[in-house]
Amino acid sequence: MIKLVATDLDDTLFTKDLTVTEKNIKALEFLKQNGVILILASGRPYPSVKKVAYDLQNFYPMITYQGALVYDPKNDKKLYGCEILPDDAKELVRLAKDEGIHVHIYIDNIWYVEAINEKTEYYKNLTKLEPHMVENLLEFIDRPVTKVLFFDEHERLKALKESLPEDFSKKFNIMFSKPFFLEFTDINVSKGNALKFLTEYYGLKREEVMAIGDGDNDISMIEYAGIGVAVENAVEKLKEAADFVVAKSDDSGFAQAIEKVFNVHF
Repeated sequence: MIKLVATDLDDTLFTKDLTVTEKNIKALEFLKQNGVILILASGRPYPSVKKVAYDLQNFYPMITYQGALVYDPKNDKKLYGCEILPDDAKELVRLAKDEGIHVHIYIDNIWYVEAINEKTEYYKNLTKLEPHMVENLLEFIDRPVTKVLFFDEHERLKALKESLPEDFSKKFNIMFSKPFFLEFTDINVSKGNALKFLTEYYGLKREEVMAIGDGDNDISMIEYAGIGVAVENAVEKLKEAADFVVAKSDDSGFAQAIEKVFNVHF
């Protein structure tokens, strides 16, 4: 029996316009009424996911920054963390600058950028967070960095990813959270590892865990969970890894997954 459900947010629980369908709201209420643990698992920073948690009135621990940090939103306590060393983060920022790619970083849940532009505004609208301007990221970095994000056209980022030095794959977990977001976290970071931590935290077995997502960054948790689900708008690799595929996020795929697994109807 499933006792814990982990879900991605953007393009999984949320529609393209960042809303939750009526049917998905009913599915969330069903989980709450039946004591099923709901874990929000996102590439977003903690402050952004916490806002979602309060909107949904869901106060279980949450997976943030692709699994780099797990927080308890009730007291802002960090339960689990895995971050990039300062010198390694500087290497990434230097690369972005050399390539003329927009880059921003997270340190201690604060979003830092060197410039405010249309890319910054887009990310601000997505996360509902305010950027903090610094004159020079390279000089600013003096502590572990949670996440480094490159923001550009997909083809450009894809070409860059394919040309990265070989040692990068030994130091960083590198993935697209969206076609235009190339994210770098510590090599040991994944939603799957964070979900494994929470499964053990609650004293559960993998067979009692379900996960649903749409992106490359969701594959690890889909593979870890006893039941892994892909929404129809998911990338092909995730669909192949999933136990089954449900409707698109815009068509209440999350609710359809809950209906199928728990044998209910909304």
